[in-house]
Amino acid sequence: MRRWRSSGGQESISRRRMVQGAVLAAVLTMSVPVPAMAAGTVAERPAGWSDRSYYLAMPDGVELAVSLWFPKAMVAGSRHPAMLIQTRYGRAGLFLYGEGGRYARLLDEGYVVAVVDTRGSTSSAGDRLVELGPEEVRDMDSLITHLREQPWSDGQVFATGVSYMADTADLATASPAGLSGAVIRQSDFDAYLNLFMPGGISNDFMMELWGGDTLLRDYGRSLDPKAPLDCMARAADCAKLWPRLQPTDEDADFSRMRAAMAVRRHWKPDDYRAAEFRDDKGTNGYSMFSSSPASRLTAIARQKVPVQYWASWMDAGTADGTLARYRSLPGVPMEVWITANSHRGDHLSDPFLPDDATPRPGPDAQWQMMTRFLADRRAGKPVSRAIHYYVLGAGTYRTTADWPPADVKRTLFHFAPGNSLTRDPVTSGGSDSYTVDASATTGQATRWTTQIGAPAAYGDRAAADARLLTYTSAPFEQDMELVGTPSVRLFMASRTGDPAFFAYLSDVAPDGRVTYLTEGLFRALHRKPAPPGDLPYAQSAPAVTYDRADAAPLLPGQMVEVAFPTFPVAALIAKGHRLRVSLAGADAGTFRQHGAGDVWTIARTPAQPSSLSVDLRPWSAP
Repeated sequence: MRRWRSSGGQESISRRRMVQGAVLAAVLTMSVPVPAMAAGTVAERPAGWSDRSYYLAMPDGVELAVSLWFPKAMVAGSRHPAMLIQTRYGRAGLFLYGEGGRYARLLDEGYVVAVVDTRGSTSSAGDRLVELGPEEVRDMDSLITHLREQPWSDGQVFATGVSYMADTADLATASPAGLSGAVIRQSDFDAYLNLFMPGGISNDFMMELWGGDTLLRDYGRSLDPKAPLDCMARAADCAKLWPRLQPTDEDADFSRMRAAMAVRRHWKPDDYRAAEFRDDKGTNGYSMFSSSPASRLTAIARQKVPVQYWASWMDAGTADGTLARYRSLPGVPMEVWITANSHRGDHLSDPFLPDDATPRPGPDAQWQMMTRFLADRRAGKPVSRAIHYYVLGAGTYRTTADWPPADVKRTLFHFAPGNSLTRDPVTSGGSDSYTVDASATTGQATRWTTQIGAPAAYGDRAAADARLLTYTSAPFEQDMELVGTPSVRLFMASRTGDPAFFAYLSDVAPDGRVTYLTEGLFRALHRKPAPPGDLPYAQSAPAVTYDRADAAPLLPGQMVEVAFPTFPVAALIAKGHRLRVSLAGADAGTFRQHGAGDVWTIARTPAQPSSLSVDLRPWSAP
């Protein structure tokens, strides 16, 4: 697998891969040591083997591997709802270890759990030229219909999943086959903007690490270089890759699985190397956006499938995507929960509470909330639209029907002399210069690493801020809730024609501790404002298309306006604390470098008032 190094002094992707490799193997493989099963031997099936497993042919002839687990109390003639989980990580491993091993509890709730290897992945046949491609999406129609027509079915089919599995569940809500409901956890609603290219800046770390490892697993190879297993090359290795690989009941010798792998065509991370714009297609012929639930917005709106939707302020752009979905689909029943937990939901990542890793709510409480939602749907109860969100620093949840909440006040802070933020109008001219530090970084435990298993842990950002261009407000005179989607407006000139901005919003305590709240990323050539009608969904403002035709490279030294949102957040800003925005030109080790060697001039004049905008309201304890 090819690796590349980013320019400008960035830490190499390969080094980050070594740092995260052990975590990745544990999270994505979702396996534990089990006795080896001899190839072709059914009698030695380990615990967790499905009750029934078979190949199901899709309309184009491609066969998907399906595993069913039945309720223990199931009797002849009884009827049950189906829970569909579509995975690209392996059926048995997903059932055994997904949601912390809780999927088996669905059997006690009366569900038949159906886990499917999506086409071109692990045990299923077919090509995988793209993730969540059009053929994979069409497969969902056949899968839902198939499950509904089974003799044990009561006619209800639900879908659930975390991360990629959440994306499949989200896309399934667009199916004309008609889901009964879905629980969608940590979905990447817009894979371009929420994960791989936030602000139009390539997340090279995620693309290579995740894309490279999924490539290995789809060709039946081990992720651990110390254990070079290869199912396609050696049949004896196949069983050793349990539970990532499970043969179907009619393929005990793995021959059909291996034959599918032998002819499989597969995408590679380098396919997207030059696909920098949202409408760009990779060399595989597909755009990142086309693999996103956001690309199916019209069909999702038409089906109106009730969903419970989970995200986190501290998990890539999942919260932003969730809130965009909520705003874009006002007619779809949607219960939203936004936590400060890790991608897996098992670790609190509230930057104000660095020594408290206990998730809120905890995994068992999350599970109870999920099964309650599903039980209500089975009973035909309506779903009320609401957003339940965690407040950083407060350790509590609030509820709103609107985003941002209706009673917040949009508050403007102008950049001012002395690296300050002021609510007063700008009355005098001035500017600040910053030489981009290409080694600036948010570290190796961030909102971007949690998707591969390392929860966000920002710590005190005071030392990091000393290398950035910062602007800090006066102390707040009362406790305030910052709740909404902040935005940054810059009037700037650069030495290069392609600067990129990383804006960090922080709380500054009286003792000087700097606590991360959220961030916004933006490649300046995307700065052309877009009317709402030109956007695929209700993006956070100020919004742009990120399309290639709208790109506007800067002329060196030209003063231009660059405005962009940060990711949404809710946080308690205590009395005596200050608000800070910090500007960087790089996040080394994660994002591709733009504008190497750049020098910025940030204007702060009456005619060019650079500023930060946030939504605030007085804090009131729940």
